[in-house]
Amino acid sequence: MLLRNAAVFLLCLAPVCFGQMTTDQKVADFMQLAGLYAKNYAPYEWKRDVIGFDLYNVKPWLEKVRNSKDDLEFLDVCVRYVASLQDSHDEFYISSDFIADMRILVDIYDGKVLIEGVDRTALPRIQFPIGIGDELVSVDGIPVADLIEQFAPYAANGSGNPVTRRRLAADALTYRIQSYMPLAGRLGDEAVIVVRDADGVESTYTVPWVKTGTPMLIVGPVPGFDLNSAMQKKAAAARVSLPDRGLDRMERRTTASRLAYAFSRGNRGIVREDAEPAEEAYVPEYMRPMKEFQTMQALNPKTDTAGFGFLYPVFDPPLNFKFRLGFGSADEFLSGTFTAGAYNIGFIRIPSMDPTNATTALKQFATEIAYFQANTDGLVIDVMNNGGGSLCYTQSLEQYLFTQPFRGVAYEMRATQTWVNFFSYYLGQAKSAKAPDYVIALYQVYLDQVQQALKENRGRTGSLPVCGYTFEDIQPALDNQGAVAAYSKPILVLTDEFTLSSGEAFTMMLQDAGRATVFGMRTDGGGGNPGTYDATTYSEGVARVTRTFVTRANLVSTPGFPPANHMENVGVYPDIVMDYMTRENFDTYGAPFVDAFTGAIVDMIAKTKQ
Repeated sequence: MLLRNAAVFLLCLAPVCFGQMTTDQKVADFMQLAGLYAKNYAPYEWKRDVIGFDLYNVKPWLEKVRNSKDDLEFLDVCVRYVASLQDSHDEFYISSDFIADMRILVDIYDGKVLIEGVDRTALPRIQFPIGIGDELVSVDGIPVADLIEQFAPYAANGSGNPVTRRRLAADALTYRIQSYMPLAGRLGDEAVIVVRDADGVESTYTVPWVKTGTPMLIVGPVPGFDLNSAMQKKAAAARVSLPDRGLDRMERRTTASRLAYAFSRGNRGIVREDAEPAEEAYVPEYMRPMKEFQTMQALNPKTDTAGFGFLYPVFDPPLNFKFRLGFGSADEFLSGTFTAGAYNIGFIRIPSMDPTNATTALKQFATEIAYFQANTDGLVIDVMNNGGGSLCYTQSLEQYLFTQPFRGVAYEMRATQTWVNFFSYYLGQAKSAKAPDYVIALYQVYLDQVQQALKENRGRTGSLPVCGYTFEDIQPALDNQGAVAAYSKPILVLTDEFTLSSGEAFTMMLQDAGRATVFGMRTDGGGGNPGTYDATTYSEGVARVTRTFVTRANLVSTPGFPPANHMENVGVYPDIVMDYMTRENFDTYGAPFVDAFTGAIVDMIAKTKQ
């Protein structure tokens, strides 16, 4: 009996008993992932020549794959391979719902990791007298600066810009999502943190990890193939929906806490969950697939901890600010006016390019622009923390900001047979449904361009229209009488590192045409349309792959990059550089930042009055 039990024990040391993948299975999965990018990834040459990463050079990665000791280490290699592209729209993630949360919110101000919020239910003040604004020094004995470097590959939704990467990596100090960080499944129950207060006194706390979901520790046992057996059946990995982190339940002070508090005392809270989606206009079957093609946004823009989609700005507006939109449950914008010297200035925050209802949002925007045109001398548009959405909604907003025809959104597309089949099928659908001539012409142009590019080595098309039969000479919006309904006065656009995807395209079009001055920080640099794919068979991983390039009107010079006609990694560089992530802004609810952009718009208005 003892010999039998010993035999069973020894057998269970084999990888398949523990559910670990074999080396051959890991190699097969990795090469499947690499092949997916080799075939579909549009900005390959840019990443190879400028970023310095060649996704075709798989030899060092295969060595890491073969040396990985278990499934989680292998999955971590896959995450790091895709992260090396430094692309905000490209991630490899696993099918896990496990999250470990320290219930402390942090971000980087003036190079230091400051505590923005503490959940006093999980961390009572009497046991954890951690102050808002204190500095997080280390976690489990490792300085936060070192951990931020280690966690950079897990910066989903902001890999295009090194500043964005660092801020997202800092968030992972206290908030570990296993779908992005495979090794997070091994976390213990507690973390030891060192915190430095305003007087420079350091204190050590043992903080519990609040865990939700079930950690993924193994992929699961799968026998190796007999080479004569049938092909395995592929299992699709489902996208895991991340829960709300409950930021509104924390004791917090970000730069806009007073504003958020004022709104919470009104008829709505911080998170806009009370608005019922209005019924959207009917979209013909042959046009529905275009929505994916026309979408460019962060992975999960409405719930991400970066604050994508929040209605409120990161700063408190001037004390004499008069609100217009922002209190109503269906409001898609926060807007109002304030005075500075002799001038009346309009303000509107566009939190997302993925509104609850695009038709309602465009009506609200048109109403606000008409009011601003009649009652203000200049306009400030806030697209900070805008995680993107629909490029065509974005282009429609632009029509209210140009009084003359302008260049709209255009893509270069990585040509594949998949696109040929896609456009061929929907061209047939459009013809059968007797779609408008411009729709049929658009599909025909796409099909012809992709077929031509497919003949070339890793061919890409030329610039293609995204929202109609042309991207040139997009006309301004008109009112019911046929008159131009666009704003004609100075415009200042506020950006930061979390202005991403379609939010960047919005800024790009205005800057390229000289229509607006951009104020703030260089945007993230997420410049293409991603598709989601089942990326690995055995480990059930999922990947987003950038398949297109948004193109600019002209070559643009950006510090640190060669001249480029796109936004990938480059982002949109501000005309006036101003960082709001400073200790002074933290302590004063963004007062220096507000004073600076107020001065900028006043100067712009004054020049038009001379």
